[in-house]
Amino acid sequence: MSNALPSSMSNVNVPFAPASRPRSTWAVSMGGVAPANGSPSHLEEGRPQPLGPAENGAPRRLLTVAPTARLAPLPPAIPRTMHDRMVLARERIRAGALAGVRIRCYEVALDLDLSEFHFARQFRIAFGQSPHVYYDEVRAERARALLREGFTGSEAARRVGFRRPAELRALLAKRAEPDAH
Repeated sequence: MSNALPSSMSNVNVPFAPASRPRSTWAVSMGGVAPANGSPSHLEEGRPQPLGPAENGAPRRLLTVAPTARLAPLPPAIPRTMHDRMVLARERIRAGALAGVRIRCYEVALDLDLSEFHFARQFRIAFGQSPHVYYDEVRAERARALLREGFTGSEAARRVGFRRPAELRALLAKRAEPDAH
């Protein structure tokens, strides 16, 4: 196979882009606004900053850093010990269950820099039950408390994250409280 142009295209004058050269561009990173090449930034809020070099007498392009632009804080560090990771995971699962938010094991595992299966094994070792069972137990406990406070079945179901009261009834039947005898 030949890389040459067909003879009908050999006389066509096609403009091409000039060879790429390093440009100074600014990128937003988690730590603030910094040059994309990784060099330290000395940007001042509200003041125009150079975005790239002047080209053939053309005016320099400027980047204005808005004084109202704020970046999200860095996520908290992952605990070093497995025990601390499991305690953090249990707190996150409990908070989600109490708020009626669906929490998935793989999300918690990713936040802790663990595989889903290793996380589930370690959680079971640490607390004697799987993360899913713990999540369901917290939801059932919260639903029972809401029902005791006088909420209807459908309202309690919505508050713990179910779409229908039948789902809540199934959970409560499966997670029945042991007899107090």
